[in-house]
Amino acid sequence: MRPRLLVVSLACVAGVLGVAACSSDSGGTAESATSVPRSAAVTVAPGQQHPRTAPGTTLDFGASASLPADAYRAGGSTALFTVTGITQGKDVPSAQTRGGTAYFVYVTVTSLAQRPAPAPKVLGLAGSADGRTAALTLPPSTSLKDCANPKPPETMRRGESYATCLVAYADEGQKLTQVIYWADTTGDDSLDYKQAPVVWRNPADVASSSPAPPAG
Repeated sequence: MRPRLLVVSLACVAGVLGVAACSSDSGGTAESATSVPRSAAVTVAPGQQHPRTAPGTTLDFGASASLPADAYRAGGSTALFTVTGITQGKDVPSAQTRGGTAYFVYVTVTSLAQRPAPAPKVLGLAGSADGRTAALTLPPSTSLKDCANPKPPETMRRGESYATCLVAYADEGQKLTQVIYWADTTGDDSLDYKQAPVVWRNPADVASSSPAPPAG
């Protein structure tokens, strides 16, 4: 049994959200924002089981993972988290990017609760450059056209979903191409997603980085 740990990025939320929006500059112009789906149509069939997704699982964008509905109650109920993509953001105040680049993370959250329950939370999701290290990832602190973050319903039933967007902040020269779930809020090794995150990635990026086969 390991000592109880908390996801450090969750403690950063209040501080970063307090940063004033002093500028309407873009969060970076090194590349053009690509179009990714901002939501997914997720269906939960009656009686269908959704076993908890194991730490270390790798998924393609658009696939769903069954993860804690509340990162601080990791052993409790689960929900489906469908990450549809990550793309370079725009119109993020430069006071927040601080010389780096903002990325938008799009996720659809689907309840698996058998009866009305509080809406699942997205704490623990983060943009990542390498599939292991989490970038600071927060709800947008200002209204952004391409990163809607509506207030989730107070309660949700099984099969009900909401789509949202988070902002991941990359350091200068860093490119975020993956999204991870890395919460570790218990001493249970089977729930240690910080040591072995669930990763969403674009399979095309993986293929392009693979070495070419030897000539026949």
